[in-house]
Amino acid sequence: MKVLVIGAGFVGSAVATQLTGLGHDVTVTATSEEKVATLRERFRQAVVLRGSDEPSVRAAVAGQDVVVITAGPSAQGSMTPEGRAKTYHDVLVRTAENVVAAAGPETRLVALSSLSVYGDAANDLDLIDETSAVTASSDPSPSNFLAMERVYASTGDRATIFRCGDIFGAGDPPIAEKVAMAHQYLGGSVPFSGDALLYRLHVDDAADAVVHAVHNEIGGIFNLTHADVPPTNARLFDQLSAERGLPSLEYRGEIASPSSPISVERLTETGFKASRSFDPALAELR
Repeated sequence: MKVLVIGAGFVGSAVATQLTGLGHDVTVTATSEEKVATLRERFRQAVVLRGSDEPSVRAAVAGQDVVVITAGPSAQGSMTPEGRAKTYHDVLVRTAENVVAAAGPETRLVALSSLSVYGDAANDLDLIDETSAVTASSDPSPSNFLAMERVYASTGDRATIFRCGDIFGAGDPPIAEKVAMAHQYLGGSVPFSGDALLYRLHVDDAADAVVHAVHNEIGGIFNLTHADVPPTNARLFDQLSAERGLPSLEYRGEIASPSSPISVERLTETGFKASRSFDPALAELR
């Protein structure tokens, strides 16, 4: 199959590596020639592409059997409402609109979304699944992820949407280092809620799930994380802060996330289970 991976960063490169190894004809994209030059050292076909650039997306999508969209806003630009408002719509929604407009009637789409779309809307439930209420928050993060989902979902069963937790893996700073960076660069203030459960997703599980979706042609929305119930943000982050002699973080609650457990049953029923994603950093705090 011919597969286009839009956003060959942390997750996209892992997806492209797997699909290339399985014999698929893979093209990867990045937003600058410098990044593309690096990608060409690993992948035969790499092009410069911004998802908000409709003509470029149309040219890249033409003739593809599958389009995998792993492009997402940068963490650096996600720490304030102003930063999120500036980037999330273009990176998520405009990309989705352009991909759907360019895709042929048989083109399959696989896109990564976020568990933050639930916000705190379903925290009264014992278990949150894909039919549970989603947030009505106007924050640019969940509102744009939801808008993106609606665009892809408009194509019916041709689209697979994975709602993911925080993605980690080789090359990503350990979570203790991220907490220290929050103190150093963000003044100890973070935009999420302290009582939210810290669901994380290993990059290899993310890539495996995408490959599973491509090969099995599963369609719809799926929660993609581990089945274990993790600690809350505050429980882990405050302990890590204390271990470094730092005060507790300030949790601004701008991006609410679920404090009730997440169900992965729907995805499990398709034959896939995230097997690497319970971060060892969380194990002692369950």
